[in-house]
Amino acid sequence: MREPEKSKPSRLLKVDMHVHTHPYSPCSTTTAHEAIEAAINSGIDVLVFTDHDTIWSQNEIEDLQQWAGAQLRLLAGIEVSCLEGHFLVYGLDKVEGLRYNMSAHDLIHIARRHSAAVVVAHPFRFSMENGKYCYKLDVDAVEVDSSNTTQTARQYAEKLAQDRDLPRIFASDAHSPRDVGSYYTLLQPPIDTISDLIREIKKAKP
Repeated sequence: MREPEKSKPSRLLKVDMHVHTHPYSPCSTTTAHEAIEAAINSGIDVLVFTDHDTIWSQNEIEDLQQWAGAQLRLLAGIEVSCLEGHFLVYGLDKVEGLRYNMSAHDLIHIARRHSAAVVVAHPFRFSMENGKYCYKLDVDAVEVDSSNTTQTARQYAEKLAQDRDLPRIFASDAHSPRDVGSYYTLLQPPIDTISDLIREIKKAKP
């Protein structure tokens, strides 16, 4: 008697969820189209634009998605500059209530009202004080490594994630095409919407 075929496990998706583009991020040297091409060439499945204190509109993302085609899924978040460091937020569709150098507590309060996810970006990149402050914050995950993270900063970020029992995120923090896809997080499919991404961020293993 033939045994029933077992379903094959779904392939994990390569997600680069921290990418900056010009002109929304003045510090970036890559356009959205260049970032898309770089992501496709490096085998990324899901690319998330997280420009500084700016959120791409849904119409802009849909237009870019048409240009990218089916081989890459595009989503948009935001990197918010707070007094205590930088935070990646996924699930906000407007910048209403956000302001440069706002407190991290105020940002998290806004994010929770919209069921958004908050990831602390490169927590020890700028100062030990900022990183240690994250022990007090209600964040959903920690970005432990990126193209802009030193080995020492990574070690401290890893310890933060471990001590807080938080998911660990890897992302490129790309500001140029060559860095897009250099770091990524493996997540379970499907990831077609920001809600899907939020779900998988919170499920990622510490």
